[in-house]
Amino acid sequence: MSTVGRRSAGQPNPSQSKERYLRGKLVVVITAIAMLVFATAAYAAVNSYTGSGLTFSKGVGTKANPVGVSRIETLAAKNVDPTKTAAPLTHVTFKIYGLVSNAKQFPTCSATKIVQQKSDKFCPTKSKFASGSTNALLGNSTLSPATRTPCHPGLDVFNGGGNKLVYFFFTDAQHQCGGLTTGVTPPYFGTVKQAGKNQIIDIPLPPSISTRVANQPGFYSSLIHQQLTWYKLSTKVKGKTVYNSASVGCQKGKRPWSITITALGDKARTVSGSSPC
Repeated sequence: MSTVGRRSAGQPNPSQSKERYLRGKLVVVITAIAMLVFATAAYAAVNSYTGSGLTFSKGVGTKANPVGVSRIETLAAKNVDPTKTAAPLTHVTFKIYGLVSNAKQFPTCSATKIVQQKSDKFCPTKSKFASGSTNALLGNSTLSPATRTPCHPGLDVFNGGGNKLVYFFFTDAQHQCGGLTTGVTPPYFGTVKQAGKNQIIDIPLPPSISTRVANQPGFYSSLIHQQLTWYKLSTKVKGKTVYNSASVGCQKGKRPWSITITALGDKARTVSGSSPC
């Protein structure tokens, strides 16, 4: 008797095998969705960013005669539900009126080299555009009081070249972060571009500093406060003084700005204001 097209006893039915395979894939997908829902559930309430803002050194300037300016950038976050911490931030965008970048005239610092050396000490002095500190809490997805670890690292910002900024957290005697050391979180990037009369600084925050701190699964960061001082640096180009960050105008003595912030499980929210020029 021919056995062509027939299965021997115990041989799996191809259609049944495919069905089991598809069921298995479905379970994986459902599990992944459930984990995401669990991760965001702890942050179902809305973040508030009251206290976030920008202040600038004096200087109006024009396109013909730009004026170098420094600035102080503050980010503050809290959950509107006082029993919860702020949801981890995932994206920050700054929009600043009348500011232009001349970063291409300044030295750069390599993010690749920072990763290799686990340090930014080698970076040229005039490649450092900003520096400051962060106050945050680290823990599991609930960031409950029992799991929270205080984290107060320093943060340096460098000219990365090609309209990029390189952000790098560090620890030292004054900046401690629950035992984490410099280099365990890799540098991350921001981009700078001009949109009409506004400068846009766009910073997608990677998991390594938000929902997978130091590349550890299930390790979350909740920002409380961060402050960066952006320096006014100058250099000579063909005998003319050029500034890394320059003002080319204001609006009736004010510099309008906005900060748009997105957090895990929360929609993008914008803080707007203006500062004296």
